[in-house]
Amino acid sequence: MFQIIKIEKSYRKLFFAGIINGVGDRFSQVALLALLLHLTGSGLSVGITMALRMLPFLLFGPLSSKVAEKWSRKSVLVFTDFSRSFIALSFLFVQSSGDLWIVYIGSFLLASGEALYGPTRKSCIPAIVQSDHIKEINSWEQVSLGFVLIVGALSGGIISFLFGAKAAFFVNILSFILAGSIIRTIPNLDPTQDILEMDKEKRPSGKFLPLVMVSSFLFMLLTFDVLVPLVNGIENVLLSVYAVKIFHAGDLGVGILYSVLGTGFLISPILTRWITGRFLSIAFICMFMEGVVLSSISQSNSFVMVVILFGILTIFSGIGNTLLDTAVMQTIPSKYHGVYFGLSATIANTCIGISMFMTGVLLEYISPRIMGLMGGVFYLSLGVIYFLWTIRMNLSSERNKLGTVVEN
Repeated sequence: MFQIIKIEKSYRKLFFAGIINGVGDRFSQVALLALLLHLTGSGLSVGITMALRMLPFLLFGPLSSKVAEKWSRKSVLVFTDFSRSFIALSFLFVQSSGDLWIVYIGSFLLASGEALYGPTRKSCIPAIVQSDHIKEINSWEQVSLGFVLIVGALSGGIISFLFGAKAAFFVNILSFILAGSIIRTIPNLDPTQDILEMDKEKRPSGKFLPLVMVSSFLFMLLTFDVLVPLVNGIENVLLSVYAVKIFHAGDLGVGILYSVLGTGFLISPILTRWITGRFLSIAFICMFMEGVVLSSISQSNSFVMVVILFGILTIFSGIGNTLLDTAVMQTIPSKYHGVYFGLSATIANTCIGISMFMTGVLLEYISPRIMGLMGGVFYLSLGVIYFLWTIRMNLSSERNKLGTVVEN
């Protein structure tokens, strides 16, 4: 993995920019969620805020590939980083529960930038990375996520605890500026055979539906993007609620839980490197295990045990994410990556937004532990269903079918 990231110089810059961007955003998120719970005392405000962070993916996610066609991917990433630095200034003015409208609008606008940034960044990876390095680079993506959660969430919780939420918000502003400056130094983030080499009739965006019709793999991915985020939404809301409401650990508890998630993501590549085949089947076995662990978390009375279990949870999650992303990038034709990742982000984040909002509402009537158990059982069931669905799936055959549609 270390040799490969030395070779892939463009990705290395993208990697570090993502870490800086993500760490600053986690500083802000931890401080904001804890601040909301302190100001309102309600899980509903957390659910609303996190849902508003997902809504822009429904509105702007489908535009990400079209924007990247009109402008270079590098320009899209730099613009969204710099623009979000200005939007993040708004959180400095939140003083009381009467200022919640600032939180809601600011969260929506920041997420609008992420709705363009996320799919565009992900589509850059197979465009700038050698094909035989994809699995290792996807492992680095989990390392990035883990580092962001450890440093960003834990440090954000400590900074917010010691110096107040405004200090964390200020770090977020600086991180966007620095990340955008790093991306500006990358020579190119577009594929070698890009829009300049395709006439308008051959642009991929209008031909994606035929691929879904002929590929059981693509159809499975789209159902995955609908169902799995419903559990992720429950998990995301409950993490802050567990720390603040159940175990009374405050800002620091939120930071600890997010940071232990990061530890799991850092550990996962150590195990992923030994996996050389059956990517889909193993990914869904990991999902099954996530359901088992999530159910156990909901019934635990020890904060220390919850911390340990969340770490185990994300080891399975990191392995599953790496294997699934690798299967996607190696199976779907490269010129459709932008379209697919934009569509995937739109569906997944819309569903996770709905889930987080509904979780916030249901927490007014159902205990957090019952909600957590429901989420764990649902995740466990999905793992079984998708494992059985894909156990006979042949990715080489799927790749050939998709390639045939593209050629025609």
